[in-house]
Amino acid sequence: MKCLTCLLLSLAAYSFLHAQTTAPTPSEVAAKTILEAEEEVFFDDKTQRLVATPNARLSSGNFLLTADRIEYDRNRTKAFASGQVILTDGMLRLLAQDLEINLGTGDFKALEVKAGFYPWATQGKQITRNKGLITSKDSSFYLRGKHPLEPNLSVRQLTFDQNKSSFTGKGVTFRIGERQLGKLPSLSGKLGQNPFGYGLHAGQRDRLGWYLGTEGEWQLSEAMQTQGELTAYEKRGVFISPRIDWEADSNDGFQRTSIEHGWIQDQGNERGVDLRGLAIGESRNYLHAYSVNRFRERWRFAAQMEWEDDSEVFRDFRRDRFQDQQWNDHFGELAYESDNWTLSALTKWQANNHEAMVEQHPNIRFDLAPTPWPDTKIYNTLAFEFGGFRKKDETGSLVSSSKRFDLGYQIQRPFNLGKGFTYTPFLSYRLQDYSLDGPDAMQSWGEWGNDLHYSMHGDYDIQNEVWNINGLRHILNFSISHRKVNRLDSERTALIPLLDYSLIDLNMGPTDLLDKLEADDLEPYEVIRIGWANHLLAKSGESTRELLSIHLFQDLWYDNESGDDLQRNFHAGVSVHPAHWLSLAGQAKIDLDRGETIRNIMSATIRDGRINEFELAYFNYQSFSDQWQFLASHRISERKALHGALRLQGDRPKIPYWQITLEYRPTRSWAWFFAIAERTGTAKENETEATASVRLFSF
Repeated sequence: MKCLTCLLLSLAAYSFLHAQTTAPTPSEVAAKTILEAEEEVFFDDKTQRLVATPNARLSSGNFLLTADRIEYDRNRTKAFASGQVILTDGMLRLLAQDLEINLGTGDFKALEVKAGFYPWATQGKQITRNKGLITSKDSSFYLRGKHPLEPNLSVRQLTFDQNKSSFTGKGVTFRIGERQLGKLPSLSGKLGQNPFGYGLHAGQRDRLGWYLGTEGEWQLSEAMQTQGELTAYEKRGVFISPRIDWEADSNDGFQRTSIEHGWIQDQGNERGVDLRGLAIGESRNYLHAYSVNRFRERWRFAAQMEWEDDSEVFRDFRRDRFQDQQWNDHFGELAYESDNWTLSALTKWQANNHEAMVEQHPNIRFDLAPTPWPDTKIYNTLAFEFGGFRKKDETGSLVSSSKRFDLGYQIQRPFNLGKGFTYTPFLSYRLQDYSLDGPDAMQSWGEWGNDLHYSMHGDYDIQNEVWNINGLRHILNFSISHRKVNRLDSERTALIPLLDYSLIDLNMGPTDLLDKLEADDLEPYEVIRIGWANHLLAKSGESTRELLSIHLFQDLWYDNESGDDLQRNFHAGVSVHPAHWLSLAGQAKIDLDRGETIRNIMSATIRDGRINEFELAYFNYQSFSDQWQFLASHRISERKALHGALRLQGDRPKIPYWQITLEYRPTRSWAWFFAIAERTGTAKENETEATASVRLFSF
């Protein structure tokens, strides 16, 4: 509660921040002051003031003052306003019944005040500013507006010293509407400007039982933010998860760091076994850390660690995030990036003994982008890598290892044939030298390649106000690529362990010899590929957006040493975005020789203003998945919305997952979520789950 109050007071104090400068003379103030009204402005001999009424308006420097009646004393540079007073002073906008302000110093006194500073609103009896010291008496603070169920703060007196950026609050009460929930005699601290949020969640999961928890966010400084979660599970115990995030920007770089820890003393009777079939212990932890840093413009450091005490701890207690973090990675990399070359040093290690992986100690790599030889149109590319590979099983035992020096060099010379045609021949060389536990091995490669490209575009003066189109451009690209790779020399290649090998590419795989980075499984091949792409662009005002994109690639010929023809494929993709509320996309990859679809995916998103949104997606990858997904939401009113999700799988439709959620916002500060979901056909998540959660100040 103390942190919540501090942050609210900080935001409130910041709203009255106004830089003080040397006070100008009365004549200087009068020269830039304009007073006007609906009727004639007159001079009152009794008060010695200029009087404007009704609908009076006074402007002076940064100040703009309106009211039913304004009196202006030129000798003392003071203004007196009454009746529906509105004062605008930079970031401050203040509504009051009566106001007295010194136009030279900016000091003021306001009675029966309402003020707004997005997203907060305040209401109080009196606010004053005197020589940089701001005092608010008997004030209440709300999120945007007052409501019977709105969480708010009541502060008897708030004093803010803008010179020291510190505040002191006396008589602080936290309330829901007019109901008091807690009190603090006083508070003090430094100014804060960052958002925060609190939440409660409760529900039931078959394997975890009933649970109740809370989470919150706190801003420690402008660059550092912390989060925390505490959840009690009926069958398992108390789960604790703190997190800290650091973000900072400078003229020559940035820093992004996140550290998250989770722990529970698991008291469950059926904790199960891990991936190795071993029983899971009671004390369960995980530690995830990420960091990306750029410094001195050229240097970059990135690191990641995802340590988990057992293979199921993140799956059990971070269910919503597990689907995107099922494979862990642990590495550190330092890189220098020049204009056309990069040099990096990477190390990758096994942090979880229950997870088999290939370590790299070290991996040093240099890449030179295509760079012309002096005074020629011949471009050369250079890449070399030295890596030490160690394959470990799920117990952490070493299975095999190797050290490899990999050198690649390529030259190309583009020829402009005119009328949109460009022809580019390639010559490449690659050497792979292995240091093994026994006799060493090596192999070298040569590549001959040819590319023919044709491109053209056309502009069309087509106007359509409904689709916001002010002209169209059609761009067409056509290409024919040929690559032939031969083994030039080899020694003891049968001894080379397959530690660094390529995975199946869901799109069209690379054809260039230098692009096949995972190279322990290289073999001679020849490929001829054609490509065709169309782009339709629309001009909307000063910007351009893509309405339509179609690309097709097909391997006309593919031959390799092993006779594996899975890479002779056809790949197609299309995306249509005629408006911000409609989006269609699809991709397909087909094995031409077998006539089998390797990958098939499509999606459609339709938005009906703010009321309805519908998304349909389909994904099929060989025999591993054949799944439809439906997402929909409907806004019942400004405060209520209904969300739903459904997945269908297989020729005989099964429903592996469904969810229905009701969102309810009684005020702008509160957000309630009531959900019920069910999973079936999975390894461990076959269960029905009912949850209720609430977020406070989560804007």
